[in-house]
Amino acid sequence: MNAVIPILLKVTLVLAIAGLAAALLTRTAAAVRHLIWLAAIVAVLLLPAAAWLAPDWTPVREVALTASSTPRIVVDVVAGAAFPLPGLGSFLIGIWLAGAGFVSLRFVSSHRKAAALAAQSSAFLEDGSVRISGEIAIPLVCGILRPVIVLPETARAWPGERLRVVLVHEAMHVQRRDLLWQALAQCACVLYWFHPLVWWAASRLRLECEQACDDGVLAQGERASDYAGHLVEVVRGITAEPRMTEGAIAMARFSELEQRLSALFHPNRGRGAASGRIMTITAAAAVAVLIPLAALRAPAQYGAAAIAGVVRDASGAAVPKADVTVYLHGSDRREFTKTNEVGEFSLSPVPEGRYKVTVAKPGFALVTLEGIEVSMAQPQRLSISLAMGQIRETLTVAAEAPKGGIAGGAAAGVPGGAPQRIKVGGNAQAPKMIARVNPVYPPACKAEGVEGSVLLRTVISKTGEPLELKALNELVDKRLVDAAVEAVRQWRWQPTLLNGNPVEIITEVMINFTLAK
Repeated sequence: MNAVIPILLKVTLVLAIAGLAAALLTRTAAAVRHLIWLAAIVAVLLLPAAAWLAPDWTPVREVALTASSTPRIVVDVVAGAAFPLPGLGSFLIGIWLAGAGFVSLRFVSSHRKAAALAAQSSAFLEDGSVRISGEIAIPLVCGILRPVIVLPETARAWPGERLRVVLVHEAMHVQRRDLLWQALAQCACVLYWFHPLVWWAASRLRLECEQACDDGVLAQGERASDYAGHLVEVVRGITAEPRMTEGAIAMARFSELEQRLSALFHPNRGRGAASGRIMTITAAAAVAVLIPLAALRAPAQYGAAAIAGVVRDASGAAVPKADVTVYLHGSDRREFTKTNEVGEFSLSPVPEGRYKVTVAKPGFALVTLEGIEVSMAQPQRLSISLAMGQIRETLTVAAEAPKGGIAGGAAAGVPGGAPQRIKVGGNAQAPKMIARVNPVYPPACKAEGVEGSVLLRTVISKTGEPLELKALNELVDKRLVDAAVEAVRQWRWQPTLLNGNPVEIITEVMINFTLAK
């Protein structure tokens, strides 16, 4: 569901740009504004596919520290098994499907009724391109692939001039394929049925389509006052909005009549059709907006890639629940996962680049793979074999140090075998925790069966408080990250001393959220 919000924001931006462009071109021909809205509708229909194909990358900050330069604290947060509940994502998908299904049925039903009306009407002209029906009160154009003009029965009594301008207006709808463009707008309304700007864009497309046909009638020499009179007389006979207006194009609507009449008498307004040059410019502008929006998440030098593979033992058997860690070269970003029951793992999306991969499992030797190049064109599918681990025994022998110390700085015991604190980083003593608050497993994650590991980097201040908490891995549920940050923020350490003076020190904290099976 995380990918949906960026798409909706981009849809909003596209429609806002189209609305601004149309507002700035109020004196141009309606056909040009119709073309702008049509380009916007096509763009929002293509955005999901474009966003799917576009790279998904989050920039990483270059740092000087390496994985081995920072002490790490590991905390396991284990929650009891919970009955899994449907996730929020599944619920929202269900709501979307219900809404899209309802809107689709409405549109399909309207088109079927319009097709039935056209089939049941009688021919008005011999070629069948114009028909007449007693079921309607206003002229319509029906049929996406084979459009026909359907007149009301009252058209038989119309004056010849009124019939002529009505047929010219409706014929322009057929010539411009307006019913096809209206169907595209309806597809956008199905896909984004919950987005008010999409419905607004569809209504603007329909209005500009009517005004473009009005302009076409005036362009043939009809006086605006005469045409407006015919338009009012056509509308006068209806008592409600025309039926089947979603499956056909009605010549007029009550809700649009005032705007259309105003446009007819607007001075200095263009009336021509959109030229080939205008169409080319509009199409180029739409592409220029769509492509950067689709790739907005990724700089050109990066792309979304994947690291996947399978882990087996020396006999070829799958190794489940092995810990897989990937390190992005030149940054502090790391991602974690575990192999599934058949030994497979996958991390995606990850930035293109060079990686180190480690695989660990108790009882097996640690495997480290260096210099793995990952790109969109070259996703990595690794086959990793684990060898049995070697057992290492460590024995500390304490002895009295000779006078004058140990040459070369070697570690030594103290008299009587008393332990001596091992120091790290020259004379900097390792930090010692004095207060720890255990992380709370988020109830929603527990209910949804969400697990994961959070690697935090923090700076322990001179007073022992954590500063600048930052998650180093990104492919983990944000709720787990928030729970980890909330807990670590309350931890306290003894101040770290350097030559007896308190200093700040960087520490990594690994918190594993796991559910008991």
